[in-house]
Amino acid sequence: MRNDPARLAALRKLLILDSSPERAFDDITRLLSTQLGVPIAMVNLLDEDRDWFKSCVGLPMSESPAATSFCEAFFSTADDLIVVEDTAADARFAGHPLVAGAPFVRFYAAARLAVDGQTLGTLCAYDMQPHAVSAEQFAQLRALASAAASALRQRPAVP
Repeated sequence: MRNDPARLAALRKLLILDSSPERAFDDITRLLSTQLGVPIAMVNLLDEDRDWFKSCVGLPMSESPAATSFCEAFFSTADDLIVVEDTAADARFAGHPLVAGAPFVRFYAAARLAVDGQTLGTLCAYDMQPHAVSAEQFAQLRALASAAASALRQRPAVP
């Protein structure tokens, strides 16, 4: 699914990969980090080989290889939200190299970012400690993801 030509064409049409920071996305990631009480939050976009971070709080990097993508889980589920309060206890993530080894990620929450029915990326949050998520935080994740998807749709796209 990551290499689906229609999905990749929709992503490239936005001319967003490797673009400069944008306040709308930076505001969303800062809010998500604060609302969930986690050190890492990002808007990431998934091309063939990497997760590219349009906005990122808490990590000094701008991308990670597809091989270490937590967001790959969205290609095998119809769910629009994934919240894993303890990754070490979740069969989908327990063997992941960043859970089993450094930095020992223990919490993952993400929302699908889709444009025209295509999954382009996620709004996601990480912590090195397990977390419980309240109904209010769940609603905030959903609302912030909606804002991020809206910001993606509002970008000028190539025809």
